[in-house]
Order: sequence, then structure tokens, then C-alpha cells
Amino acid sequence: MKKLSCSLAVLACCIAPTASADTQNSLPQVELRLTQKYTVANSELIAQLQATAEKPQASSAASVVNEDLRWAEQQLAAYPQIHWQLAGYSSNRQSDKDWRVAGDLSLRADPKVLLPVLATLQSRLQLRSLRSEAAASAIATAQRQASTTVLHRFIEDARNACTALGLSWSGVERVSIQSGVPVQPIAPVFLGPERAVPVAMGHSESHGQIDLTGTAFCRK
Repeated sequence: MKKLSCSLAVLACCIAPTASADTQNSLPQVELRLTQKYTVANSELIAQLQATAEKPQASSAASVVNEDLRWAEQQLAAYPQIHWQLAGYSSNRQSDKDWRVAGDLSLRADPKVLLPVLATLQSRLQLRSLRSEAAASAIATAQRQASTTVLHRFIEDARNACTALGLSWSGVERVSIQSGVPVQPIAPVFLGPERAVPVAMGHSESHGQIDLTGTAFCRK
């Protein structure tokens, strides 16, 4: 479940001198900077797999890698819930003059769907990494909720600041909102002793924040 934790602080409260009561820009101003943190449950696994081959001829090594990748694609065709893509392809000559070719696959899905398939894919491909992440839709929802919350707090805090200064609320001049990129902790990988079934352990949440800066007007 998504959780919101409020960490809001007024870092600056500035009163500009009044030059003329006839213009909006001459009204006293309150400047605020606030932060709204949010937490999203990690619900998906991201796996990186690699097919490799070393042969005296680059074409021979590429043929083996391509065959393994086609085989993996055939296995994944039965699981439309798994989002996958080719993530890279490389070839280089080793010190022993053999050619090493590698092809990378990136897979993303619910752990219950992905983990059993990884056990099959590892019979021909190597598991390079496995981590848990929050779904993009869940992050977007949490960011919208955090943005709404911090906007309401901005208006409330600006009104209170005007009142504390013996002034009245007049309106908002500008507001700027930025979304912090959620931290996606890497979960360590453990392989089962009987079958090579990877199990992601560790962090179960991703964290991010919304930063707001804004200026509001007060009036005497």
C-alpha cells in the first residue's frame, strides 16, 4: 500500500517593503519552501539476463548467442504479463584470441510470474542482476497525491504566515513543484539449493519526494 509521510518545513519567510499599495508587486510577500515525502511499495521485479559464447570465430559465437536469445523469446511468448526487451549486444576479442559475444535481456513483471520463468531461462542464460521496484503507475499516483497535499499545505502555511505578521491573505504569485526520483534499492539475489530459483530479498519500498517553492502575497 502507498503511504505518505509529511515532512514540511518553512525555510524562508520574507516581507518585502511596500512601495505602493496600488500594485500587486508592491504587496508584502511570503516565500515558502516545502517538501512532501512519499513511499511506494515495490511490487515488480527487474531481472537482467545474458546469453554469452566464446568461439575462435565471431560469427560462430554470435550464432550461439542468437540461438539462445531466440529460445528465450520462445519461452517468454507464453507469458504476456512479462515485459521484456533486448537490452544490449556486444562482441570483443579476448586475450586468447577467441571472440566473446554477449546479448542481454531485461525482464519486468510481478514476482509470482517472473520467478518461475527465471528458473527455466537460467538453463541457458545467466542471471546478471535482480532488483525490486515500484510500478510506474503506483509512483505516478503517489506523486499526484503528494503534490495535492503539499499545495494545500502551502496555502495554509502562507495564510498562517500572513496572520502571524499581522497581515491578511491576498493571493499566490507563483508556485513551482518538482518531483524527486524515487530511490530504487537493489535487492540481493539468493539462489535456491535445489533449483536455480532466484529470490529477491531486502527492501520492499521505494521513496521519493515532491519539492515546492512558492510566493504568496499578504496585505495590510
